[in-house]
Amino acid sequence: MINRGLKIGELTIGLTSDLFKFNKRYVVPPYATRKANLESYLESIRASARVKELVDPYGSTLSPEYDAIVSSNETLEFINTINFIRKSKGISPLLVENVGEILADDLMPIKSERIIRGAIDENGKRRTPIRVFLVTKNPEKLEGVNAVLSRLFTDYKLETVEQTNGFHPQPMNHETFIGALRRVEGVKEGYDYAIGVEAGIVSTHGLDYDVHVAAIRDSLGITNYGISSGLPMNGPMMDSMKSGKELEEVTDELIGVKDSGDFKGAIYYFSKGLKERKHLVEESVLSAFTQRIAEAIPRKIK
Repeated sequence: MINRGLKIGELTIGLTSDLFKFNKRYVVPPYATRKANLESYLESIRASARVKELVDPYGSTLSPEYDAIVSSNETLEFINTINFIRKSKGISPLLVENVGEILADDLMPIKSERIIRGAIDENGKRRTPIRVFLVTKNPEKLEGVNAVLSRLFTDYKLETVEQTNGFHPQPMNHETFIGALRRVEGVKEGYDYAIGVEAGIVSTHGLDYDVHVAAIRDSLGITNYGISSGLPMNGPMMDSMKSGKELEEVTDELIGVKDSGDFKGAIYYFSKGLKERKHLVEESVLSAFTQRIAEAIPRKIK
């Protein structure tokens, strides 16, 4: 944010005072220390900027002296409020230069709290293995999740934990998303990512599809969702599930197999081996991480 501000004009940096009401889960260093660190950084890049002490969230942002402001996605809504107040006072709104959200190696935002805890360094490089909890003991889900994590991260530890709550019988439509969320909500602490994958039926345009939905919650409390491609369901299969059976039971009866859900899934049998359940799991988890990455892209102010 500082570097972007230096490129567009004369920069003023608002630095919160010791009297500021911090809502942090860690001890904030004193103002003098933070100011010295900031000035040291500016000196290291041979740049100059004015540092002003902030005693309230607005600082100098309502002054007509300023023309632009550097923002992140996290502060964009507050800047909307600032510009609304400026316009109500007859002051031109600030031009907004948004840097988006800068993600660390582990695809979580770079934040002071995470640096202080030792999870990442100041540049977002991961210091410890990423700890991932997968809420299932299903081997197909485990394989699908592992396939995604190995593409995204170089150093991670994947553990499986028992599911504590969920839907029975087969979840339908929004229940599928709720079921995935319930899985991760049952994991309280000790993880960087908790992943829950729920299979269910989604109906659209008079057609029914068996899909997998992934809910991924990180240690900062941010949850992302992803959805896989689907297996088209016919009428008799839907009638069986509406009567209380799960897709695995219906598949076992129709195909004459046992525990199809723990093997390659219904889609393996009905697609004649073109796709397996692990591929649907992989699609849903990758979709959720894609949402996470995409949300870091700078958003436009309204």
